[in-house]
Amino acid sequence: MSDEIIRDGAPAIRHLRRNTLAICGGGNAGHALAVIASKRFNGDVVWLVSSEERAEVLRRGVYSPDGLRATGIVEGQADNIRAISSDPVQIIPDADIVLIAVPAFAHAPILKRIAPYLKETAIVGSLPTRGGFEFEATNMVKGIEPFGRRAIFGLQTLPWSTRIVEPGKIVNFGTLKATVLMAALPQRRAADIGAQMSDLIGTNIVATENFLNMTLGNPGQVVHPGILYGFFSTWAGERYTEDTIPHFYRDASDETGRVVEHLSDEILAVAKRIEARSSGVLDLSGVNSIHDWLKASYPTQTTDTSTVATCFRTGPLQHRKAPMHEAAPGLYEPKFAYRYLTEDVPYGLAVVKAIAEVTEVETPAIDAVILWAQEKLGKQYMIGGKLNGRDARELPTPHHAGIKTLTHLIDWYAAGDVAPTGNYA
Repeated sequence: MSDEIIRDGAPAIRHLRRNTLAICGGGNAGHALAVIASKRFNGDVVWLVSSEERAEVLRRGVYSPDGLRATGIVEGQADNIRAISSDPVQIIPDADIVLIAVPAFAHAPILKRIAPYLKETAIVGSLPTRGGFEFEATNMVKGIEPFGRRAIFGLQTLPWSTRIVEPGKIVNFGTLKATVLMAALPQRRAADIGAQMSDLIGTNIVATENFLNMTLGNPGQVVHPGILYGFFSTWAGERYTEDTIPHFYRDASDETGRVVEHLSDEILAVAKRIEARSSGVLDLSGVNSIHDWLKASYPTQTTDTSTVATCFRTGPLQHRKAPMHEAAPGLYEPKFAYRYLTEDVPYGLAVVKAIAEVTEVETPAIDAVILWAQEKLGKQYMIGGKLNGRDARELPTPHHAGIKTLTHLIDWYAAGDVAPTGNYA
């Protein structure tokens, strides 16, 4: 249904028999979920945001006569928002489902804020998830099965491209992905939660076997840093005018496409090593090549799917430009402190690098992009080819969950061992 417009007559969610759904995050995804949940969730919707100032802006829009409206491929109104607040005490205690829709760097702070107030049976999900979310969530949210009744889940990507037009009043939906992968912990809950999310989101949510499919299969960590590296790895300070800023996808060269493919190939090598050592215990079929993912996500919106580069150049996001900041009047330089690096490296490629170290798989392309990105960001994740720089301690890696060997890694994901025992060599 990638080209279908979801209008006000959409059926209410069928599988979910919950009373309250909480949205955490007041950005693009939060606005989108406010409309989608109002249309499709059979219950109350509540909304947690970062500050009382933000909450007041949203209340003025949502509860105005015109309300919060969606335009584009999704049309409708957020007319079922019972409460908007920055205080988790007012939002979280009644929530049966909690949807975290914030950038990866904010996952841990949100989890810390909501954890004390979660219902014993709450389901907590991240839209989208990023590398290491499972380690952060199991560290901060107690009572996840098999040691309790809670569950966590994550979507591989957002189901749509979406942008706020006016906070609290208008949000625009662009493309809608045909299929989005999802994982849950414990993994036996994945199929049921996937069906629930398909009804709620309005697109095909496919459950994978385990969270490792999400951590390794995250396409953003390949596409965003890879394209930026392709454009600017040799950047020497030149400036751009408004007319010469490259389009992020439309202007991707064949060489840039190959950079992205090399990153993807190394991640596939890590997945194959883990899968082989698990002797069939872990199914990592959710870790696809970036070429296959592009073809599956935008099957009708891409004109030429012959290579990764042609998928970029002829896909649906042709108007997006490379992130820039104005260095002088009318002159622009690359904006490296942007989520394509600040999110997709520390909560993407760096987590993959940590897993690759556990699996003893060499990753020269990933190493090159991390080293380049950390210099641009003023960070130090890697030294001497290893993920042991001064800033590596802030990363959500398996090492911080006590996982140091491939055997323990496999057992943690396969058994849902959310409380590592330390009984591994």
